[in-house]
Amino acid sequence: MANKYKDLVKDTVIFAVGNIGSKLILFFLVPLYTASMTKEQYGTSDLIFTIAQLVLPFVSVVIYDALIRFGLSKDQKSEDVLLAAYIVLVTGTVVTFVITPLFGVYKLISNWKWQLSIYIVLSAFNASNMNYLKVKGKNVCYAVIGLTHTALMAVLNIILLAVYHLGIDGYLTANIVSMGVSVLLSIIVAGIPTDLRRAKFRKDLLINMTMFSAPLILNNISWWVVHSSDKVMVEMMLDAAALGLYTVSAKIPALINVLINIFSQAWGISSVREFENSNDSKFYSSVLEAFSFICFGASIVLIAIIKPFMRLYVSASFFDSWRYVPILLASAAFASIAYYYGSLYSALKKSGRNMATTLLAAVVNIFVNYVGIKLVGIYGAAIGTLVAYIVMAFARMIDVGRFINIRINKSRFGLICFLLLVQATLVTLDVYGYLASGVVVIIYFLLQYQMIISISRRILGRIRK
Repeated sequence: MANKYKDLVKDTVIFAVGNIGSKLILFFLVPLYTASMTKEQYGTSDLIFTIAQLVLPFVSVVIYDALIRFGLSKDQKSEDVLLAAYIVLVTGTVVTFVITPLFGVYKLISNWKWQLSIYIVLSAFNASNMNYLKVKGKNVCYAVIGLTHTALMAVLNIILLAVYHLGIDGYLTANIVSMGVSVLLSIIVAGIPTDLRRAKFRKDLLINMTMFSAPLILNNISWWVVHSSDKVMVEMMLDAAALGLYTVSAKIPALINVLINIFSQAWGISSVREFENSNDSKFYSSVLEAFSFICFGASIVLIAIIKPFMRLYVSASFFDSWRYVPILLASAAFASIAYYYGSLYSALKKSGRNMATTLLAAVVNIFVNYVGIKLVGIYGAAIGTLVAYIVMAFARMIDVGRFINIRINKSRFGLICFLLLVQATLVTLDVYGYLASGVVVIIYFLLQYQMIISISRRILGRIRK
C-alpha cells in the first residue's frame, strides 16, 4: 500500500522539478511579451500555436498516448511499441508538409505557414520521445530535458524580442529552435536509435495501438475546442487586440494547469499500475481528495489577489486582462477534476468514453462561446470555458463511477464549488471582491481543516525522519 503512494509522490516531485521550473520561466516571460509586442502581435503569435495544437492530433493520430499506454504494459516490448509509433510519426510528417500550403488560406497566419508545419512535426516527435522516457523509467531525464527546453526558449526570446525586436518571427523562432533541441536530447538520452534497431515490426501491435489512439483524435480535438477554440472565436468575432488581452488573461490560470499537468503525468502512470495490480478504490479516493484540495485552494487564493497582482505583472496596455482571470481560474479548478478522471479512462482502456465526455464539453463550449461573445464580448469566451469544464468534470465523475467506486463527500464538494463560483463572479464584477474573497478563503480552509492537519502531519513526519 505504502509503495504506490510513495511512487506517485516520487513521480510527482520529479515531474514538478521540470514542469514548475519550466512554467515559472514562461510565467516570467509574459512581461517581456507584453513590453516587446503589441496586443495584435501577441494575439497573432499565440494563434499560430493554437492552430498547431488543432492540426497535431490529426497528423500524429495521437500515437504518443498509445506509446505510453502500451509501453507500460507487461505484455509488450517497449522497443516494438516505439517502432510502431515512429512508423505513424514519419507518415504524419509527410502528410504535414504536403498540406502546408492549405494553412495559407487563413490570412492572419499565412506568412508563417512553414514555421507552423515545422512546429507541428517537432511537437509530435517531442511528445512521443518524452513519453518513451517515462516508459523507460527515466523520469529525471524527462524533467531535466523539459527544463532545458524552456530555459533555452527563454534565452532565445530575450535575445530575439528584447535585443533584435523581431516580433512574431522572433517568438516563433525561439519556440521552434528550443523544441528541436528537446527532440534531439530526448533521442540521445532515451537511446532511441539503438532501440529502433533492436525492435521487431509487429503488424498486430501497430493496429492495436492505432485503434487505441485513433478515437483520441476526436478527444484531443474536443480538448482543443474546450481549451483553445475561444481564442480563434475571439479573433474572428472581435479582433486580434482582444485576442491579445484574452491570451494574457489565460497565463495566470496556466499556473493551476501546471499543477494539473504535473499530477496528470504521475497519475497517468500510477493509475495504470494500480489498475493492473490491486485496483484499490481507497487509493483512488484519497488521491482525488488531496489533489482537488490543492487545485481548488490555489484557484481561490489566486482569485483573491489577482487585480493588484496584474497591475504589477503586465504593462498598462494589458491591465484590463485581469477582468477575465477569475472566471478562467475557476475553470482551471474544474479542469483538475476532469483531468483526474480522464487519466482513469486510460487505465480502463476506454478511450471511446473519454472521447464522448470531451466531445460533450466541446459542443457546450462552442455554443456558449458564440452566444457569450455576441452578448458580452471577451467575458463570453471565459464563461464558455468555465461551463465546458464543469460539464466535463461532472460527466466524467458519473461515468467513471460506473467502473471504479471513488468515494467523495458530495455535500462538501458541492459547497466548495458554489463558493468558488460566487467568489469568481463578484471579483470579476468588481463588487465587494476583496470582502468576498476573504470570506471564501476562510470558509474553504475551515471546510478542509482535516485535510490540512493530515497533510501537515505527513510533512512533519517526513521532516523528523
